[in-house]
Amino acid sequence: MENEKKNVFEAYNVIASWFAENRYQGLMEKPYLDSLIDIIGEGASVLDLGCGTGEPIMKYLLKRKLRVTGVDASYRMLDIAKANFPSADFLQADMRQLSLSRQFDAVIAWHSFFHLSPEDQLSMFTIFKNHLKSGGVLLFTSGVEYGETWGMNGGVNLYLGSLDKEQYRALLEANNFRILQYREDDPECGNATVWMAQLSG
Repeated sequence: MENEKKNVFEAYNVIASWFAENRYQGLMEKPYLDSLIDIIGEGASVLDLGCGTGEPIMKYLLKRKLRVTGVDASYRMLDIAKANFPSADFLQADMRQLSLSRQFDAVIAWHSFFHLSPEDQLSMFTIFKNHLKSGGVLLFTSGVEYGETWGMNGGVNLYLGSLDKEQYRALLEANNFRILQYREDDPECGNATVWMAQLSG
C-alpha cells in the first residue's frame, strides 16, 4: 500500500482508458477558470499540474487562447492527452520534483494535488511559488480536514491526502500568496473545495 500511496500516478497508468471514457466532460469548473482568465488575460501562460487527458480543463484553456503546458506523471494519461491535443506542450514529470526553470502566469492543480500525502503537500507550495511570475495565480483543489483516505476508481484504489484548511491558509501566507477565493465543498462544482490565490510581488 505504501507504493500506491506515494505513486498514485502508477494507478492512473492502469485506469487511463477507463478514466478517459468516464471522466465527466461538462465544465463545472468554468466559473473558476473564467475568474482566472479575467486576472491573467487571454494569451497568458498556464502550467497545468496533473493535466491528465487534458479533458475538459486544458481543452477550455486552449479554446480561450491560453498557452498551456501540461504536466503529468502518468505516461498513459499523457499519451491520451497528446492524442487529444497534438499541438499542445506536455511533460512527463512528478510535480513533487518539478523544476522547469521558467515561470508562468498561472499554475493549476485541479484534482491532482490532493493525491499527494499531507507531508508531500507541505513542500509543494514552494514549487508552486517557484513556477509563478510575480502576480501569478494559483488555482487548486484540496480537502478541508487533515487526513488520508482511499477511493475506488475504475476498479483501482486511489489514495487521497489532505491538510486542514487552516494549514493551507498558513502555507499560502508563508509563501507570499494572497487568497482571492476560497469555496468549501462547492455544490455546483462536484463539491470541490477550491482555492485561488495570487503571488505578491
